[in-house]
Amino acid sequence: MKTFTSITATMLVILPASVFAQDEAEDTFAGHDIFFTVSGGVVSAPSFLGSGETSVYALPNISVAIGDRLNVSLLDGVSYDVYKDDNLTAGALLTYDFGREDTPSDHGLLLSNVAKSEIAGLGDIEETAEIGGYIEYSYGNIQASLSVRKGVDGGHDGVVGDVGVSYNATVEIFGKQSVISFGPTATFSDDSCASTFFDVSTAQSAASGISEYDADGGFMSYGLHASAYVPVNQNVALVGFAAFDHLTGDVGESSIVQERGAEEQVTAGLVLNDTF
Repeated sequence: MKTFTSITATMLVILPASVFAQDEAEDTFAGHDIFFTVSGGVVSAPSFLGSGETSVYALPNISVAIGDRLNVSLLDGVSYDVYKDDNLTAGALLTYDFGREDTPSDHGLLLSNVAKSEIAGLGDIEETAEIGGYIEYSYGNIQASLSVRKGVDGGHDGVVGDVGVSYNATVEIFGKQSVISFGPTATFSDDSCASTFFDVSTAQSAASGISEYDADGGFMSYGLHASAYVPVNQNVALVGFAAFDHLTGDVGESSIVQERGAEEQVTAGLVLNDTF
């Protein structure tokens, strides 16, 4: 279940670290090439997945690229490329879903106001460790990707995944050779994961005033994501990003979305990366 943190970390915090590592390292742990990226920025995102309220959050992160296969990030977890050739990459990952608070105004990184009673009464969803794998195929400027993860400890024990296609191009921005990326994406989950975030039980309905609902799995959302990576100097880069997603299926029809939120979800932000 992608929150704003995992969306933005995937799009623009891990990627720049990987770019630096791939330019310098020839193989996994070759010469023990290690690159640290310290990131800071802001992101405007829904206060929870399905929310109609948009809030502004601080976005700090530290990530490490070891060789050209291993990446570790505070926000996005650990990924390792088990197989890698000129076009195909497949690997394993350990991620962390940050759950959901029924009082979004309690979020530790919140910089703006948010409605305190939007989903009060639904109860908190605990953070969840997720394990899974990914596969990416590149052909020219086109990259297709699939990621599947399973909750193993915490708020949900379901399966969630993402699929997408992106077009990556080198362009000049502010006189700097930059990289832009854009393309369609979709998310899916099983019944267990969808139920954790979008069911409303009899007790929750009484406490929140939201109608009872039983969500099944399937495709949860589809949309369009874009980002721009603009180097400032050899180590520092500015990264901008935007994402539009439309909630669909049982998730989009959930009473949480229909009565207290919105099917359209918009995320945008700006981050400064320092890689060394």
